[in-house]
Amino acid sequence: MIQSWSWPRQMIVLAVVVPLALVVGYMLATPDSSRTFLFLLLVVGVLSMPIFLRWHHPLLALAWNASAYFVLLPGQPPLWLLFAFISLTITVLNKVMESESPWLNVPSVTRPLLFLALVVIVTTQLTGGWGLAALGSETYGGKKTVLVIAAMVGFFALSTQPVPLAKAQRYLGMYTLSSLTAMLSNLAYIGGPAFYFLYYVIPTDFAMSQAVEDYYSSALAVRFSRLTGVTVAATGLFQYLLARYGIRGVFQSPVRIVLMAGLLALTTLGGFRSALVLCGLAFAIQFFLEGLHRTRLLIVLLVSGVLTGALLVPFAQQLPLSVQRAISFLPIEVDPFAKADAQSSTEWRWDMWRVVASQIPKYFWLGKGYAINPTDLYLAEESRRRGLAMPYEVAMISGDYHSGPLSIQISFGIFGTVGFIWFQLACLRMLYRNYRWGDPSLKIINTFLLAWFAARIICYWFLFGAFNSDLMVFTGLAGLSICLNHGMAKPPEEKAVAPA
Repeated sequence: MIQSWSWPRQMIVLAVVVPLALVVGYMLATPDSSRTFLFLLLVVGVLSMPIFLRWHHPLLALAWNASAYFVLLPGQPPLWLLFAFISLTITVLNKVMESESPWLNVPSVTRPLLFLALVVIVTTQLTGGWGLAALGSETYGGKKTVLVIAAMVGFFALSTQPVPLAKAQRYLGMYTLSSLTAMLSNLAYIGGPAFYFLYYVIPTDFAMSQAVEDYYSSALAVRFSRLTGVTVAATGLFQYLLARYGIRGVFQSPVRIVLMAGLLALTTLGGFRSALVLCGLAFAIQFFLEGLHRTRLLIVLLVSGVLTGALLVPFAQQLPLSVQRAISFLPIEVDPFAKADAQSSTEWRWDMWRVVASQIPKYFWLGKGYAINPTDLYLAEESRRRGLAMPYEVAMISGDYHSGPLSIQISFGIFGTVGFIWFQLACLRMLYRNYRWGDPSLKIINTFLLAWFAARIICYWFLFGAFNSDLMVFTGLAGLSICLNHGMAKPPEEKAVAPA
């Protein structure tokens, strides 16, 4: 009788790992080869498969606000985009193979999103295609379309999987605190060349102001460093405090009060007025939703605001220029350079909006999509470099209108605008019902989600917005609410009605 036998585990590992390591080493000898790229992508995908099969949903929540790129794919897409497609694919396969697999759906929210997806796809097909330059296309702009579609895919990937109540705080932390990765861009630049390898996976955009300042240090009369990554990171931590403790909980601890005030101050280091306004709006809306406007805390905050403003008046010009730029909209005297920089930014946007608004009749029914003629973009950049073009012409050609209403109307016409408003209103209704009738253990989280969503809507339509980048913010908040609340909550009278 032949005895059964098996190789030791170490022998199996060596039999697989050693040949694989040799092949990888050989392929890396020609790193620019497309064959090497495809092989490494295949290896990474196979090795990561067990991880994604088990933790694809929490990984998506973790990556949603993380500032990281996937360098092995053309165009270096953001990490959340890749995880969104992987997570939804695994979820659909699980549902196909196992019909009992949980699947959440809120039709009142999914219907407008599907309508919006149809508008985006049809408009893209009728206005020059997808235009993915990273894949060799002769037109540009396709990355914006992919970001829009990925935001919709990510919504379904997030919202269809219920999260146990015991893990709600964990998901909340992953979703908000992953924004801290944005600060790595500024820290890596400060650390010097020894840390520049981090830019293979984190965006360089957040440190661009530092680089420009150093490059032109001898020519600049005033040093004006804007730490964009710090603003994003501080905003993420500010969100976490609101969602974890609520405003009532924050004011129950002196440490949390100081931390929240410090984070609000840090959001100004990027020089963005909109970041300060967004945090202030969200705070005010959540303050109202928690019913604190009927307490003595309202008087305390009003007095504190007056005292803070009084202290800012004599010391405002001693603050960093980026901070002065961020608070320049307040009735406070700031450095003339910071005020002029903020005003010039507002002026060229108003000039661009007047020009773009005149195009609304042309793109009223069918938008222009995101396709960009590279020749037009090149000529505009050259003209601006030589002082022959207006400052906003490059932004206008590339579709960066710095305006929420124009970014959706010009790109996707009236049907896109109606679909987006429909989706936002449906999400507001869902978020309100979850805030009003959701599980008591999720009360603070649901209050935050409703407050932040409402604040983002106000900022999108009246201050600053970009449909291609802001859609994932709205779908992320809505998807997180659905998966945490296991759908949309119902009022008690609906729950009491027994099924027929």
